[in-house]
Amino acid sequence: METVWIAGASRGLGAALAHVVSASGCRVVLTARNAPELEKLRTLLPHPENAVVAPADLTQTHDLAALVERIWLEHGGIHRAFFCAGLAQWSNPLTTTPAAEEQLLALNYRFPVQAAKLLAARMLAQGSGQLVAVGSIAAEFGQPESAAYGASKAALERHWESFYAAWAHRGLRVQLMQPGVIQTTIMASALDESGAALGQQAKTHTGQPPEAVAQRLWAAAQTNRFKTYLISPTERLALLLHRWMPTLFYTLLRQRHGTA
Repeated sequence: METVWIAGASRGLGAALAHVVSASGCRVVLTARNAPELEKLRTLLPHPENAVVAPADLTQTHDLAALVERIWLEHGGIHRAFFCAGLAQWSNPLTTTPAAEEQLLALNYRFPVQAAKLLAARMLAQGSGQLVAVGSIAAEFGQPESAAYGASKAALERHWESFYAAWAHRGLRVQLMQPGVIQTTIMASALDESGAALGQQAKTHTGQPPEAVAQRLWAAAQTNRFKTYLISPTERLALLLHRWMPTLFYTLLRQRHGTA
């Protein structure tokens, strides 16, 4: 039975992916900071008997080595790792504090990169493994209120490409998934300019159901394709517009954000 580690599994896309992976017959290791939420999720999975909870604060990179070693030894290795943990932002780039930016970088960039290095050393030794990072379409272009978020995801993308170049020919499947807007509660925990959660002040976003995106993500993970966009037709059009008509793209983006 394959062991699949989902980091950032307590809600949103990570929780939806846990259901898909459990239904496939894999053993699922669920990690996030909120242990009660993880346990509740575990009991709701198609095969809860094949799921375990491994709570951790993923921003504490000095604890990662011990966490990875514990999960690896307890389950006879990790065959696939999905890095779904993420923190959003909605704040003015001029007044966003360094502390807020550091929180975004810690979870969105430093955690998956450091965890991937720790896992890659073990996976390369055994000659196989899979490392899947969940990025964002926000890595593809700048947005007025999500500057640090987009930058953290763009940094993740570049680093993951380097991992692919270094390890793909050595038996590791290294993949990057770029979803668009998803119907999750991520904006409620998004950071304001000071680094506090927006909570009830969060802007409401419509998007794709996380269950549908999780199905597409799992299907893409069965291929050898490095980068997969999990986006809507409108978002795909936005990417094309950004590439070929950037002036028009940013004019429309400012109008949408009310900053024109």
